[in-house]
Formats: sequence, structure tokens, C-alpha cells
Amino acid sequence: MNVGILTSNDIRHRYFVNAIADAFNVTAIVHQDTGYVPADTEKDNLDIRTSKMLRMHFEERTRQEQAFCGHDAQIRSGHHECTVRFVDPRTLNSHDTVHFLTTAQVDVVLVYGTGLIKQPLLDAFGGRMINMHLGLSPYYRGTATNFYPLVNEQPEYVGATIHMIDAGIDTGPIIRHARADIAADEMPHTLGCKTILAGIEAVIMSLHEYESARLNPVDQWDVPNARLYLRKHYHPSQVVKLYELIDDGLFRRYVNRKAAVQDAMQLVNPVMLGEAATV
Repeated sequence: MNVGILTSNDIRHRYFVNAIADAFNVTAIVHQDTGYVPADTEKDNLDIRTSKMLRMHFEERTRQEQAFCGHDAQIRSGHHECTVRFVDPRTLNSHDTVHFLTTAQVDVVLVYGTGLIKQPLLDAFGGRMINMHLGLSPYYRGTATNFYPLVNEQPEYVGATIHMIDAGIDTGPIIRHARADIAADEMPHTLGCKTILAGIEAVIMSLHEYESARLNPVDQWDVPNARLYLRKHYHPSQVVKLYELIDDGLFRRYVNRKAAVQDAMQLVNPVMLGEAATV
């Protein structure tokens, strides 16, 4: 089975590529340069405390990604069996990308960390595109979906969703959920990196099922309080609130109640086992 990958170019994305390439025959890799700048870290109207906390937050993300993933995050150069392309967001969803993947004879396309997948990619690879979404759909969709569960004091909704891609925002049929074990002394980016590793494990399991025609995605179910977050919903004060919650025992309180939370979630979630498990 030939695998194509559409992803970005940060440490976590390069690690994702290499983990998949170690397990499958990857014939095409597209790295999208998101041009992402940590949100509002240099705004003139921020008070000193908020500005300092934002810088710390994003610097810590880089540090933890380096610690968890940096040992295998080099860009894999193209060779006769695998070609690599770098694009910007304007050219990701293009006929050039379709041609690139088609020429590489990909059977399935993995997506992680790019912008929204649109036409003509959807038509060209309909039913053959699998996304790793950091967040638990349908509970949290959109952007920063492992950040907002913490701000909302719901660590149980931190995780990864492996799903088929459709035209919506993280709305395609779900293959499986993955969650990391949450410790009482957890921090946002240690949990984030642990979730990425759990998600990669879930992707590899899903690809094996796809290859052997055993994949059985589940349509997303109705959730009364489902949340969709877009970039416009972000404000720097949310980062400050997060660390105040952590100082006040956010993760410790969750660990004390997580058995009951997991039991309740399993009653309504057809693709989840428990914490620290992928299904």
C-alpha cells in the first residue's frame, strides 16, 4: 500500500511523517508552511504579565516537542520511491497537489496539521483520506481543541480523533479516539505531546485496518454541548486563565475523578475505551 502524507513542518509534524514512514511505504510527502506565529505574543496592548506568560507558553511548547519528538524530526529527503514537496496554504488544495499524489500512486492520504482540505483534493481522494485531528470530535472541533478543554476544566476531552475526511470541519466518520494518561502534575504541553504519540499509534492501527479492508468508521453522533472553536475565538487572557487553573489544581482534581468520568464517557462514545488506550 502506498501512503501519501499532507502535513505541516513543525517538530511534531516531521516526527509524524517519520513514524508513518517507518511503518508503511510512503511515496509522497507534502509539507505545508502554515506561516504560524504564536498568537498575539507581541501585541502592544498586552500587560507585562500576560505577554510574559504567552511567551513562556509557546516557548514551552517548542521545548516539550523537542524533548518528546526531536530525536526523530529530521526532514526526510526525497528518493526514487518517495518524493517530497513544500507548499504554502494557497497551493495545498490545488490540481498540482492532486497530480503530485496521483503520480506517486498513493492508495491512501494521511492528513495532520494542515489547513482545511477542500476541492479538488476531496474529489480526487474521496473515501481515501484519513485525518489525525488533535481534539475529540464531535465534542471539540476546529482549532486549539486540546487547549479549550483545559480552559473549560474538561481534561477528559483532551485527545486525538482519527477520522475520514469530508467537506466539514472535523466532521467525517470516526475510526477511533486516542487519549493519553493524565498525571496529577501534568502541564499543557507534556499532555499535548503524549496525546500526539497516542494519536500516531492510533493512525498506524487505522492504516493496518485500511490495508486489510477492516476499517469500520462510525458516523459522528449528536452531542448536545458540542463546541466549535475558530481562531477568532482566541484571546490571550485564555492562556493566563489556563495557568491559573493549573495552579489551582486542575489536573489533580481530574485525576481524583477520572474513573467516574471515563465510565460516563464510555456510555456515550462508541469509539473510545479508556485513558491511555487507543481502540
